[in-house]
Amino acid sequence: MGDPHMTPDQLLEAWHDQQTAFIEFREMRTRTMVRVLAHLQSGLDHPIRVLDLACGPASLATEVLAAIPGASAVGVDRDPILLRLAKETNQFGERLQIVDADITDPTLPEQLGGRIFDAAISATALHWLDPGELVSLYQHLPRMLVDGGVFLNADHLYYDQRTQAGLDALAVSLRDSFQVNHMEQGAMSWDDWWQAATTMPGWEKDAQRRQQVWANDHPTVKVSTGFHLAALQAAGFIETDQIYQWFDDRIIFGRLA
Repeated sequence: MGDPHMTPDQLLEAWHDQQTAFIEFREMRTRTMVRVLAHLQSGLDHPIRVLDLACGPASLATEVLAAIPGASAVGVDRDPILLRLAKETNQFGERLQIVDADITDPTLPEQLGGRIFDAAISATALHWLDPGELVSLYQHLPRMLVDGGVFLNADHLYYDQRTQAGLDALAVSLRDSFQVNHMEQGAMSWDDWWQAATTMPGWEKDAQRRQQVWANDHPTVKVSTGFHLAALQAAGFIETDQIYQWFDDRIIFGRLA
């Protein structure tokens, strides 16, 4: 059961801990993304503007804002619990704005008021999209980015179980072993964290709305690194690559012309 005395800050810390249980080198992955954005900032004549897609509690945006003075970020998500957690733990005031919107909605650029960003980022989220939704998102990204804008997506992009069975088995074994060890040290499981979050005192309406939002949730088809890169290229990103990898944990990069 959720601890009635858990504060939003404690819940956020528990989120970080349980996410790390799934992503052994989560800190290194985040640092890599932040360094790319810091390098981008060095060539700009204004504070970098970042769009965090499927931001959850805005963990990644928070790291960017902490590392790059003056940076601003807009985080977009549709999960009521995570949106509330992001808002209640926001340490950056107006530099971080949280928007309730569906990133698969073709009208997302309009919902964001036509704002243009220097970079769009996402972490451990886009694997929830169906392939068609992912392609559609990538097609709409250029409308939300400046010329030369950058896209970074960190996620588990799994090995092909048919042609890369050995690597797939090794990656799963390493991930499972790390997760067990991390949870033995006190990290919550995914289910335990959500039990705590949805039973936070005063968050009952958010928990009810969450059930409605995800009522039609379904398993998605997993796609490869190559699929991501090809979809970005088709959307107009002229420079694309995988810039980080720890087995099946990767960062996809794209830059517009």
